[in-house]
Amino acid sequence: MELSYEETMRRIAEYEKNDLTGYMEMLKEMKFSYEEIMRRIAKYEKKELSHKYCKENTFPWSVGVFKGEHRLFVVPYITTIGYYGTFMAWYRKLNDTESPEVIGEAILDAFEHIRISPVDARTRAERDEDLFYLKETKCKSYRAFNKKYMHCGINMNEQGIYSVSALISSDDNQGYGRIDGNETVKFPNNASSTDLGNAVINAFRISEKYARSQKPDPYPPVDVELLSDQKVEIHPPRDRHFTDMGDGGIAEIYRAYEYYPKEGAESSAEFYLGIAAELDCDMSDENIRKAWEKQYDKAEFFEVKSVEYGIFKLRAEMRNKSVHRISYLLHIDESELLDCTMELHKPNSRKKLDEKLSSLFEEFARGCKFKN
Repeated sequence: MELSYEETMRRIAEYEKNDLTGYMEMLKEMKFSYEEIMRRIAKYEKKELSHKYCKENTFPWSVGVFKGEHRLFVVPYITTIGYYGTFMAWYRKLNDTESPEVIGEAILDAFEHIRISPVDARTRAERDEDLFYLKETKCKSYRAFNKKYMHCGINMNEQGIYSVSALISSDDNQGYGRIDGNETVKFPNNASSTDLGNAVINAFRISEKYARSQKPDPYPPVDVELLSDQKVEIHPPRDRHFTDMGDGGIAEIYRAYEYYPKEGAESSAEFYLGIAAELDCDMSDENIRKAWEKQYDKAEFFEVKSVEYGIFKLRAEMRNKSVHRISYLLHIDESELLDCTMELHKPNSRKKLDEKLSSLFEEFARGCKFKN
């Protein structure tokens, strides 16, 4: 709920008229404990304390951009009659894939909303009703929201200079703070929406990189030594349903990961890096098809094409009722044909899983790289 200028001034006048009532409301807005509120009221009644209500927004003006769950929230802060900042009722919701221009335009709109708005005279209950994260997410508290969403802060001073800062969640998830050693990025008052949008996108990259550096990766990369003595770094599939099988006890396999949909179930799929021994280093379409149909029966779909995909040069794909196989191949030398493969069993009955794992496998294959 946004209050008009007239309603804001009316509330301030009412508080000033009923001085103690207004002072108590302001103390409640500042979230003091009951004991602290009583202590201050006692001093106020003895004329040992005095106060004056804020009647205009103070600089720097601030806008927060929050990122999480594939969304962005652009939220302006406003000065309350108690001289502290709070979220405005107005906000913008965007997909996190929006262009820098669209993100920047939302930020400029937020600053314009601050400019045309009076100070905030809502009660604490009214502010709670307006909280964007309670209305738009499943988070039931600010702390839960803080755990899920990253934050980028944009300030504007009286000269119209913008400062963009990458922020991180505090250890207790009660707020956000600056990253040590990371400088704010400044822009003049005529900065374009694209400039601001790009700065915010980059700030989130910095926050993500910092967050990763503070906790161990649950899927760390693995080094594999080939027959040719070269080393390849692979990145395990980032899904808890995969089990690292090592080489699986098979001479032609360097590393294998099996997908188990639930405990006790049979494997639905495998990703592996190994040697395509069945091809005998012959990457012709005819030879691949012949070898695969001998192994899996007749293909309903079959395709081979040249690619430049990470370290690989050829992509082959086959599908029938028993298997969906995708392989990326690289000829290492006369005795070694490197093979990065996904095999999904019974794809016709696992269409959603097929789509999910095919996408995950493309990342797995692209992530393979030689180490010096």
